[in-house]
Amino acid sequence: MRFNVIGWNFRKTPVEVRDKLALTPKQQLELGQQLSRRFKLGGVAILSTCNRTEFYLVNAEQQLEEIIEMLEAYWKLDELQESVYTIQNLEGVRHLFRVASSLESMVLGEPQILGQLKDSFQSFSDAELTGKLLHPLFTRAFSTAKRVRTETTIASNAVSISYAAVELAKHIFEDLSKQRVMVIGAGEMAELAVRHLMRNGISQLFVTNRTFSSAAELAEKFNGMAVPFDHLKRHLHEADIVISSTGARDYIISPELVKHCLRKRKANPMFFIDIAVPRDIDPEINKLHGAFCYDIDDLQSLVSHNQEERKKQSVKAEEIIENELTELELWFKSLSAVPTIRSLRKSFHAMAKDEMEKGFRRMKVMPESERKEVELMVHRLVHKLLHDPSRNLKKIVHAEDAHLYLDSVTKIFDLQPTPVNLEQAGKKQLRLKIIKS
Repeated sequence: MRFNVIGWNFRKTPVEVRDKLALTPKQQLELGQQLSRRFKLGGVAILSTCNRTEFYLVNAEQQLEEIIEMLEAYWKLDELQESVYTIQNLEGVRHLFRVASSLESMVLGEPQILGQLKDSFQSFSDAELTGKLLHPLFTRAFSTAKRVRTETTIASNAVSISYAAVELAKHIFEDLSKQRVMVIGAGEMAELAVRHLMRNGISQLFVTNRTFSSAAELAEKFNGMAVPFDHLKRHLHEADIVISSTGARDYIISPELVKHCLRKRKANPMFFIDIAVPRDIDPEINKLHGAFCYDIDDLQSLVSHNQEERKKQSVKAEEIIENELTELELWFKSLSAVPTIRSLRKSFHAMAKDEMEKGFRRMKVMPESERKEVELMVHRLVHKLLHDPSRNLKKIVHAEDAHLYLDSVTKIFDLQPTPVNLEQAGKKQLRLKIIKS
């Protein structure tokens, strides 16, 4: 198969090194072109994210050490040898399928990696750097990832604190698109929560923070409204959902303040999510009628449960990947017979055509309708004669000594098989799979 993976990821490479390995899309293409030219590769694609930088290469198996040395020089990092991993052929394809299906991600089942992989491969394909082998491999990886997402619930459950907070909000309010949200704090956790909320189409976003410029920056990013921290009490009652994530040492929101808000809201409930450590929201608020308050321990319990559920679903995902790999391996083996079968058919049809032309010249005069009838009859005869040999050759390719049979047929009939176009064959195979499903 001649497929190779070279990479560094969060499991073996510390974050301070991964930061230095991060490549922009432009840098990826430039480095891919350098590798392709220098090592005469049959295809190259690069994936660079915060958690991994991987090179997918064709015809690199004899040059892996030289390629790694070049990459060390490119990044000026001598320690890359310590954490690099290389994976070949079918194991490399298994790894690619696992990456696409997010089984290799830091957060099992996270959805971003598939889009990142698709975007990266598309840019390398547009730059004509992928060659013939990578296209069917990546196409199959994408369809495998789709199967994993549709046939398992591996991506269905919240496994981050911020995501869990939003999932809880959805349990309280069935339709988040009608709800107004107040976010207190402008750090990473707060921003992640806002991102998840925006995906659910909230009605209005308020952001407040002790440093107003940080609140304004986050609010602008998501078309929200920045509220000065001193005005929090004035606006809090407007929010249906309140998410707090600050570095305060004492409670920011008290039961008295919430009582005042609930009176103004005329019994409409308020949902508080406290993802701060130490807590921002007094837990006594939970005793108020119409107030629901969850802290980080509540959310962590949900996250832990969902992580276990994802691990269970990953077993089924592994089975899907193994099934896809088996099909891919059988497909690759069957392709080895295609050039011989194609050459055999071409040779027989050429001989039949030559003999027909000789016969037509001897007959001199033959109506066009009869001529076409003879051509059709001979064409059918050749197909029938070659049907069983072609079918048997496709079966034989799965045997260990298949190459001996193919070589024998090639020599006996003096054939000149031409290689299969893997990219076209991959597209055809995917179309057939879609039709069957």
